[in-house]
Amino acid sequence: MKKFRKPNLQALAIGVAALIFFVVGGLRARYISNDFVPVYAGMRCLLQGCNPYGTGELVYPPSTLLVLFPLALFQYPVAWLIWFLMNGALFVAAVVLVLSLCPKRYPWLATALGAVFLAGSSLLLIQAQPSAFAVSLVVIGVYFFLRGRALLFGAVLLMLSLAVKPLIGGLIVFYLFFRGVHRRYAAVAMAGALGLLLCGGLILRMLPQSVNWISDIRANISRTVVPGATNDPRPASEQAVAALNLQTITSIFFTEEKAFNYAAYAVFGVLFVAWAAAVLRMKRNMDNHLLSLGALSVLTLLPVYHRSYDGRFLLLSIPAALIVFERRRIVGAFLCVLLALATVSIQYWVQLLLKRDGLLQVVQRNKPLLILLLREGDLSLLVLFCLFMIACFSIRDPTNSGARSSWLDEHSSVAYPQ
Repeated sequence: MKKFRKPNLQALAIGVAALIFFVVGGLRARYISNDFVPVYAGMRCLLQGCNPYGTGELVYPPSTLLVLFPLALFQYPVAWLIWFLMNGALFVAAVVLVLSLCPKRYPWLATALGAVFLAGSSLLLIQAQPSAFAVSLVVIGVYFFLRGRALLFGAVLLMLSLAVKPLIGGLIVFYLFFRGVHRRYAAVAMAGALGLLLCGGLILRMLPQSVNWISDIRANISRTVVPGATNDPRPASEQAVAALNLQTITSIFFTEEKAFNYAAYAVFGVLFVAWAAAVLRMKRNMDNHLLSLGALSVLTLLPVYHRSYDGRFLLLSIPAALIVFERRRIVGAFLCVLLALATVSIQYWVQLLLKRDGLLQVVQRNKPLLILLLREGDLSLLVLFCLFMIACFSIRDPTNSGARSSWLDEHSSVAYPQ
């Protein structure tokens, strides 16, 4: 009689989370009004020789249109379905591969965090967001770089992510390059993304209708940040609760746009210097790369405008949180809790409650309450980053444990030059 293999409960948990991810995303999908519509319209416009930036809605670089251009060859219903399934599959793959980089001492903690991120990220599919594509490709590409496998394929994935949404993975690829994690292939990814941008821009310049595409895209971006617009970070903006960037906090203290932007960049600069100082003291091995990338994934979301769904990029910081949990239990526990909470827009629900009770304007006029209640996402990012910095500076020369997730890949990690 054949013996039945014991079911892998961790894989089952991820499978259930993936099912929730797809089902909720499919049932609540915004088929007509979603973030894929202006991208698809821009690609179709490019196909027909008109100006994709002429409608005032498209804010993505021309490299985005070039990478996703094959979807424009299909009618919208087919293109949307391909986009939905592709992004869903890529994000599931990204979660699974991230878990394979986690220490295997606490497999259920890693699985729980992965499942929370997966089940709680249906918004990416609901809104058909290019962030799903960009985040997934960066995470998968980083996996191949850290494992030292299929490096050209990993470089292509990073290139495509940078071309579609460079503000997601830009700092990550720079880290791989400057820290010598297969530097040649990281350079290929950056050069390829730049080449796609230049090719896209050249194509637009060759079309009479879109010869002024640079000024058009600048105008489109500017319109999104004026008072009352979608990306307005100011205290009176109800849209700011869905934003992730330092401007939503600095605008509370500075009324002028230039002032609160410069203040945000200054804070980011200080944090970046602190991160760089921590990184330079660490040897180049798997665990240290994961710690550095975990902190950098948080830092990436701070200087420029991001929406709450971009916070799924924190998926890349799960292995780092588990590494910290192994060595600094209290700090690691806080990191894990904050990462889990990052999948829920707490401030959005708080704003609905305050609005219902007529207290929204009262809170908006009180700076401490405004930051605590309606800027919780940005405050959490700052706390997350500070906790990672505490770990990086307090863990003395953490060594490569070689212990990785038990249910996908238990092979040892790549050795890096010291």
